[in-house]
Amino acid sequence: MRILHTADWHLGKHLEGWSRYEEQKEFVEEIIEIADDNKVDMVLICGDIFDTTNPPAEAEQLFFQAMDYLSKGGERVICLISGNHDSPNRLMAPGPLASRQGIFIMDEPRGDRYKLDDDRVLNRGQGYIELEINGEGVVLTALPYPSESRLNQVFSWTGDDRAVQESYSRRVGQIFSHLEQYYRENTINIAMSHLFVAGGQTTRSERPIQVGGSLTVLPEHLPEKSQYTALGHLHRYQIASSARRAYYSGSPLQYSLSEKDHKKCVNLVELHPGEEARIEQVELTTKKPIEVWEAEGVEEAIKMVEANKDRSVWAYLYINVDKTLLQSEIKKIKEIKKDILCINPITPEEKYEWETIKMPDEDLDIMELFKEYYRKTKKVEPDDDIIRMFSSIVNDTREKGEHDETAAS
Repeated sequence: MRILHTADWHLGKHLEGWSRYEEQKEFVEEIIEIADDNKVDMVLICGDIFDTTNPPAEAEQLFFQAMDYLSKGGERVICLISGNHDSPNRLMAPGPLASRQGIFIMDEPRGDRYKLDDDRVLNRGQGYIELEINGEGVVLTALPYPSESRLNQVFSWTGDDRAVQESYSRRVGQIFSHLEQYYRENTINIAMSHLFVAGGQTTRSERPIQVGGSLTVLPEHLPEKSQYTALGHLHRYQIASSARRAYYSGSPLQYSLSEKDHKKCVNLVELHPGEEARIEQVELTTKKPIEVWEAEGVEEAIKMVEANKDRSVWAYLYINVDKTLLQSEIKKIKEIKKDILCINPITPEEKYEWETIKMPDEDLDIMELFKEYYRKTKKVEPDDDIIRMFSSIVNDTREKGEHDETAAS
């Protein structure tokens, strides 16, 4: 059996206020083409399908169109879960109709929320589904984004990041271990989830879920018996754990400046009962890459923009200047190429600071960024009380935001 693993579509997402809708349509079409060309039997979409819990209508329409074509009218199975950007209730709403097309939404809170009218479904319960596809038995277990509120359990009350992280990771491990009871030796056994695995490489376009390292899952708490574990959340393609056969597919588009050098892909996985997964990374076409341009003066900047005006790219333009950049000069550059995201003049003093002062590492989480900011502004290390207070504020804010999103949905 062949599966296609993708995640983090973030339909409806913008870049510096610019819509990515046309690019998202193109990557959806490419994923459908890859699935068709490779005779994929099942598609796994591992969360963050939308960029917000209340996505715009055009994003939802694109999603429904994608599911229709990707499922081939019900011929191909699709399984999907919610991520930290998605509203589980909103995602579940079309479930009864979707299941008739072989589209199964593996989400909270119960596995019996609606009847599945599909002969391929042999059994289903909370967190798992058993299918028969092309004569092969398949057991898929799923853990949608496991926040504290969705798990109905508070881990952060102690204020001790290490204790919180260990407790949270163990709880996630217990859930995976419980779900693994449904695996059998004569079935294809797969897991999918949306979470942050310790050691993962982040980018600036992800909404942090691992505040202070607290909502982090250790690799040893990932499914042990799964032949392949498909993950979502991190936008860079990477192996979360070789020992546990866990992979992040990454996002299909470059969603921030920090991803400008990242290749985007999906995973094609061939599976047979009792055998190791054969994994092929398939690179996606970068529809409109993000680039950084640097020019010496306005005249060179205009020539650079003229030379690239017909290229399909998003550009951040930095101009080294010895005087204030005039609005008329900015307007002239924008008239040549409208999809320049940002025009940044850099004076000699700013250039010196830019080149000599270490900028925050893009891979730091919010707690590390806070510590670095505190060191630069206060010229001392933050003590344990300050760190604990900041962690508590961020955790409270994150949980309040999630409760508000749930209530709104």
